[in-house]
Amino acid sequence: MPSSHPMTEAPKRKRRWVRWVLAFPLLIALALYLARDPIATKLAIHALAKRGTSCEGLALHVGWALQSVAIDPVTCTRAEGRVTEIAFAEGATLELAGTTPRRVVAPEVRVELREAPERLEDAGLVLFDEALARPPLTSVLTAVANFAARSDRVDLVFERVVLGREGRALVARGVAARRTEEGMLITVDELGPRAATTDAVTDHPADATDSDSAEAPAPADSIAPEAPVEADSLGPQLRWSLRALEARATSDVLDGRATLVVDASIAGLGREESIGVAVRGRDLRGPPDVSLTLDGSTVVRVLRDRARRFRDRLLNQR
Repeated sequence: MPSSHPMTEAPKRKRRWVRWVLAFPLLIALALYLARDPIATKLAIHALAKRGTSCEGLALHVGWALQSVAIDPVTCTRAEGRVTEIAFAEGATLELAGTTPRRVVAPEVRVELREAPERLEDAGLVLFDEALARPPLTSVLTAVANFAARSDRVDLVFERVVLGREGRALVARGVAARRTEEGMLITVDELGPRAATTDAVTDHPADATDSDSAEAPAPADSIAPEAPVEADSLGPQLRWSLRALEARATSDVLDGRATLVVDASIAGLGREESIGVAVRGRDLRGPPDVSLTLDGSTVVRVLRDRARRFRDRLLNQR
């Protein structure tokens, strides 16, 4: 009687082969999932290199649900462009919508510029002279408009941003840039020179003036605009910061408002003064039209005079 063993073995071998065929893609998917961190890191390094950015020691950690990517502390450099270096000193988190980046969150970001004014701390004083303010404002507004026009723009949320060059820096706190249908909405809690922002007060409490020994400030109306001022007193003595900054930007239009807070110690203006500031940019993709408006007051008139003297001294130094 012939044996039926070969007939029973064939279906078994077929079932085993089918199971392996079905299991193989699952095993590949599992291997890719387990290796998601090094794979994501290599892909990111390759994509950044194509844009001229090098990040030594970059390490990404993809969340188990594939909805976020944690970035270890890293410093990246660029061979070209306005920014030479960007550093996430405490790392960052990239939030995803599927495979598309949607938001970057970081405690602190340091941005090193290729070029920056020698007296970056005098940016507050520059705001009182439209001739000095227009070139840097035009550059900033154009860069923001270009970012707002990008199809791959993402939301940004940074607790602290240090922007400068070779130790000269402006510090922004509470920075957020959120996508809108037409562009971006940008908000900043406070922006000012490193020595004048609120965190500097806690870092250097000894710099605070003793209230018992401080002289009462002279009334603004009693200050003579033409009073002699030493060359070095035009800039650093003006402590300033921009607060509650808000700007809406599209590809060619930007409207922004902020409050400029100055402790006008130059020329005897010892009290803190809050001044409304409005900036408007039009045709930012072509020959730009940029305007700057400050609320009028006696303090503003006095500081405009100081700013003009500051501009004249800069011109004479060139």
